[in-house]
Amino acid sequence: MNTRLSQTIPGRSIAVLARLTLGVALIATAVLSAPAASAEDDSSADEYFKLGNEYFNGKLYDKAVEAYEKCVEVRPAYKEGWYNLGIAYSKQHKYRKEIDAYKKAVEIDPRYDKALYNLAIAYEDAGQLEDALHTYERVEQVSPDAVDALVNQGILRARLGQIDEAIATYQRAIGKDDSLPDAWFNLGIAFARKAEKASDDAVRKDLLEKERDAYKKTVEIAPSYHKGWYNLAISHNKLGHLDDEIAAYEEALKARPNYPQALFNLAYAYEEKKDNAKAIEAWKRYVASAEKLPTEQEYIAIAKQELQRLGGAN
Repeated sequence: MNTRLSQTIPGRSIAVLARLTLGVALIATAVLSAPAASAEDDSSADEYFKLGNEYFNGKLYDKAVEAYEKCVEVRPAYKEGWYNLGIAYSKQHKYRKEIDAYKKAVEIDPRYDKALYNLAIAYEDAGQLEDALHTYERVEQVSPDAVDALVNQGILRARLGQIDEAIATYQRAIGKDDSLPDAWFNLGIAFARKAEKASDDAVRKDLLEKERDAYKKTVEIAPSYHKGWYNLAISHNKLGHLDDEIAAYEEALKARPNYPQALFNLAYAYEEKKDNAKAIEAWKRYVASAEKLPTEQEYIAIAKQELQRLGGAN
């Protein structure tokens, strides 16, 4: 059996990864002038807050930071000001300051779930994984139905090698909302990781079937999720289901026609099926889609060798 390229690694969707939005709706008016009020004038905090939102909406992040900093200087207990300041710092990649801003917001309101959620992501960005995990746990305590945070917690647990805990976390998220493709996708990957370490064949087969079923649910919910189809194909390969593997790659390619890894593996799958004509077609499609990609050069050489061997080289 030819060796396939590996499955897609765990990852948060854009919706899960992104910071939450600004705490208060942006003001749909002309940009406000900076207020001339003194630090003692608490009402000026709202004006600075609105000004910060206008700057942020205009992608003027440095100016937004200045406005939010003035806002919380005037009113230190303004939790939304600290929250938005944290988001603005994230745009500057100033993770330490971002963390401190969210922590201030949470000190003011310990149940401020949006600030806790973003704090966890900021800790991850700063490489403080244990702090991130602890904060995701706090989000779950404060807001048990925050399923995006649960998915992220599961991914982080998997990164930390806590596979059983990751599986349990994804399953809690699915128990609250079973329509999340990211939860099913990452659950499949967790089952795959656990199967890699299983010494008992029956246990390993059971885990591989659970992996496959999780990917099936992923693409049932999100039929255009090409990575879901790709990982489903890999899982079929591990179970020895060649026709199902090929069908899944073909679905991945419907969603993303020039998907190099899927084309590469599909070509090998057709070779195993002894369908050389379709193998040649897949190899040619792979070369055409990947020949200029620096990361694919090692595999391009393999593809050209296979085309030569099969008599499909031009």
